[in-house]
Amino acid sequence: MLTRVSFAPLLLCFVALAAAPPAPKEHLGYEPGADYKLANYNDIMGYFRKLEAASDRIRLAEFGRTSEGRPMYLAYISSPENLRRLDRWREISRRLALGQATPDEARALAREGKAIVWIDSGLHATEVAPAQHAPVLAHRMITDESEEIRRIRDRVILIQVPSINPDGLDMVVKWYRRNVGTPWETAPLPSLYQKYSGHDNNRDYFMMNLAETRHVSRQLFQEWFPQIVYNQHQAPAFPARIFVPPYADPLNPNIPAPVMEGINLIGAAMKERFARENKPGVLSYIQFDAWWNGGLRSVPAFHNMHGILTETALHAYATPREYRSEEFPDKFSNGALTREPSMFYQRPWMGGTWGVRDAIEYMLTADFAILDLAASRAPEFLLKAWEMAQANIETGKKQKPWGYAVAADQENAAEIVSRLMLAGIEVQRARGRYILPAAQPFRPYLVDLMEPQKYPDTGRRPYDVAGWTLWMNMGVQVERLDDAPGGNLERVTDPPHEKTRFTIPPRRRIALYQPSLPNMDTGWTQWLFDYYAVPHKLVPNQDIRRGELRATHDVIILASQPTNSILNGWRPGERVRRRRPGEAEPLPHPEYTGGIGISGLAELDRFVREGGTLMTFDESCELPVQMFGLPLRKLNTASNYDNPGSVIRITVDTEHPIGAGMPATTYAYSTDGQAWDITLDHDFNKGERAVRVVARYAAKDVLASGWLTGEKVVAGKPLLVEARHGKGRVVLFGFRPQFRGQTFGTFRLIFNAMAEL
Repeated sequence: MLTRVSFAPLLLCFVALAAAPPAPKEHLGYEPGADYKLANYNDIMGYFRKLEAASDRIRLAEFGRTSEGRPMYLAYISSPENLRRLDRWREISRRLALGQATPDEARALAREGKAIVWIDSGLHATEVAPAQHAPVLAHRMITDESEEIRRIRDRVILIQVPSINPDGLDMVVKWYRRNVGTPWETAPLPSLYQKYSGHDNNRDYFMMNLAETRHVSRQLFQEWFPQIVYNQHQAPAFPARIFVPPYADPLNPNIPAPVMEGINLIGAAMKERFARENKPGVLSYIQFDAWWNGGLRSVPAFHNMHGILTETALHAYATPREYRSEEFPDKFSNGALTREPSMFYQRPWMGGTWGVRDAIEYMLTADFAILDLAASRAPEFLLKAWEMAQANIETGKKQKPWGYAVAADQENAAEIVSRLMLAGIEVQRARGRYILPAAQPFRPYLVDLMEPQKYPDTGRRPYDVAGWTLWMNMGVQVERLDDAPGGNLERVTDPPHEKTRFTIPPRRRIALYQPSLPNMDTGWTQWLFDYYAVPHKLVPNQDIRRGELRATHDVIILASQPTNSILNGWRPGERVRRRRPGEAEPLPHPEYTGGIGISGLAELDRFVREGGTLMTFDESCELPVQMFGLPLRKLNTASNYDNPGSVIRITVDTEHPIGAGMPATTYAYSTDGQAWDITLDHDFNKGERAVRVVARYAAKDVLASGWLTGEKVVAGKPLLVEARHGKGRVVLFGFRPQFRGQTFGTFRLIFNAMAEL
């Protein structure tokens, strides 16, 4: 008897297999994290597009363009049912984050909603593992059918950013592919890996000068309001394999306690999972603190979000290395032993081979610890956002200040208000003033930026900058309101966009020195000129050495850079020292070695003597002081003065053309900086080597916001001077007047100095 066989089930199975999402190796041709292999942005996004075409568990969305015009994408990953209702989950998250519900409504919304978890990769592009791990995380989230992953897809909306710095990713991959297999395989990248900012792209999240920062901030603080923001980095203190929360002291008092308690809970879940998966080398409570505001993981903490930072071990690009425990330092910087268990470091890593794939595996452990916790406690995370928003609103109603007022006709008033609005701060207007009420969901963020910082005495130098009070940096007067202002308050819905106008005489030929190694201060100076549409030319070492500078330039600017670095750059054949133990010390590429050299120094000297203007910022001031024989003696040294980054008070000679239009007493931003004694002073207009002071450190109370030691060394001393040199002049800024594009209050000094001849 013949039996009829149906091929329909087999056909359906074949179709399902044919349409199954491809594994990363099928697309890339190698496993992500393979030794000596790095995927670029097109490789990674091409894979994500294949996942979207093959699965209803992922949806891609472009959310902006990079500084160089590349599209930036979010990947929403969840169950198909959840992705069909994204608008609903976004609305629930928004209402709860902004406190827009009654208690009963909030509890109901929290039960209904989905936890929103943000995971980004590749912010610091030379930290290559996070972006390489992105395809692996997406593939597992989409294809894994374990009970844990199904629960995560059901209860969590994962917002994954495959690369948050596409421009930098492509730069780094192109550079590594060029050099792999040569003596310069791990050579340092000779350019900034994000336009203008390089590593400082993670220092822009309250200023939002960069296009990428603005796009990300809009998603975090205006669209999605995720409960957890996970920002991946490399590398931890050596020889640890990963740093996870809890963070080190000090704790910024403006961060809500429930945020830090939640961050510590997430850190504990991560550490427990690393132990369960037998992955040693997990470090906490060291180096990375919870003081600073301005990074991608720190700004969310002031917005009631759990900002998570990890730092996974890094060697160099995709080149692996074997480590032996006898190479390890005996102790970490906090005194904990590197080879023995401690409360900071329970299970020491004792060495072995380490490459990108090892880092990927550690990051995946951290990913799923976070995602599993979010799935297990989704209603709690959602309700907690509402509770913190409500608490902040009530605190703002009961405590002083009531808020802050900014006169709308001030220079840079629009700049400060627009940036606050991009970060989700509610702004009102009445009687020609912008009003910033403190009774709002993100009160901690507003108060932190409006009030001076007082870094506590911990016995340690701050990890990053210590003070950043926004209105001081921006040269805007802010009135602290103890009571509600009179008049009708009208909510501002569109950020103002007025810019200060600076006058530069036509045909003023401005040049910015561009070294052969990446210099962030040069990048921020270029940002300043581009922001105000100032024509300028970048001049590399060979142009300086070539000479005839006066024939083509009126002003040459040296951004902050040590004298030795300007003169010599990377030396041929000399290994580049790294700031972290355990990192590679590579050979620089011979095409990008050297500096201006002695011949270039002579040409700069000639340029000034023939009537040109040389402007120097902070560290670069030491070059003309030492090499041109200017009558200045530096007073502050590492042994008598320390300022990691703080707002300081200065006094300005407003009769001097460089000080024109400035307040007589104002603020500047300084990172260590320069303070001088004038060793020779006579008639500036007649003397070839005379010096005229434009600005001084305040005679007392130099520190306005942050932390510094040795104030008496600099009090009352010159920090901005104009020195005659032949027929020309040198303008020496003993601070960074364009620091990270944040110091709008001192931009005028730069433009005045360029305008004067």
